[in-house]
Amino acid sequence: MPITVILVLCSFVVLFAAWFWRKQRRFHISAMISLMVFDLFFPVYLYLTHDWKERLIDHGEIFSFLIWSHVMMVMILYALYVLQIMAGRAMLANATGEKHHHHRAEHKKQFVGVVVVRFLVFASGWLLFVPGATQ
Repeated sequence: MPITVILVLCSFVVLFAAWFWRKQRRFHISAMISLMVFDLFFPVYLYLTHDWKERLIDHGEIFSFLIWSHVMMVMILYALYVLQIMAGRAMLANATGEKHHHHRAEHKKQFVGVVVVRFLVFASGWLLFVPGATQ
């Protein structure tokens, strides 16, 4: 199993640990920030460890629908993270009251979106995996 798959599976463990212990704010916020930083820099790691010129340009995969779908899902994931941060900050600012419950409901719905989109990003990345490719 390639190291990239192991890293992504470990990141899902962190995601669900942050969800499971969501009442411990310090752990939840730290775990989610770590996960977001991981997701932000994981494409950089992939760029540095794989021969993308050969794959995308020489083999013509740059025109693949799956490549562009994968890239767009990553962008959607980043947008969901921004919305999660905004809802989380608003929830912390309004510790009680009606606004707090509104932001909490938003944060909960966005979490479902993050899980679904992260799974789709992982699945599309898995479909793009080429065994024995240059690394």
